Amino acid sequence: MIIYGKRQFLMPLAETCNQYLGRSLFVLPYYGNGWSRADSGPRPPPNMLAALGPEPFHVRIEEWISCAGQLMGASGTIEEPEHPFDKHWCAFYLRQVADFNFSTNPGDYMIWITPTKAEVNARPEKALYEWVFFDKSSPCHCGFGTVAEKVEYIGDTYGRTIASRKLVAESQR
Repeated sequence: MIIYGKRQFLMPLAETCNQYLGRSLFVLPYYGNGWSRADSGPRPPPNMLAALGPEPFHVRIEEWISCAGQLMGASGTIEEPEHPFDKHWCAFYLRQVADFNFSTNPGDYMIWITPTKAEVNARPEKALYEWVFFDKSSPCHCGFGTVAEKVEYIGDTYGRTIASRKLVAESQR
């Protein structure tokens, strides 16, 4: 349960998601409000492609992020050879109200990527972006995206995101 003022919201992942502990999930970063470096203060990304976030990757789930007894997200290690964030730590947690899972109803997430594991302190009285505490001397990338068991479960979003990345890359040449 998340509390904003006097309003309470349930935003959990479905309990069936517990089966994914130790398994690999597909992460698709997308624009949202733009990706940024949380460690460098409020400055814009160096170019529009960087604002779209990193290329998609897989993350192996090592632990769940819970808040007020509800499963809100997960964290683990990125496993994507040749990806700039291979072996980095990644956490993601829901940012919308609904009952999501990683197959029939993938959700939208706030995503954090750091070289080493950061502390997550999910508290209902805190804003979502205040849940992750990271070493400010290391890069910390954050933004939005979706997470699913397979890319096929987010096919439309994947197609639009990759097409946007190609258009932006071509416009920056």
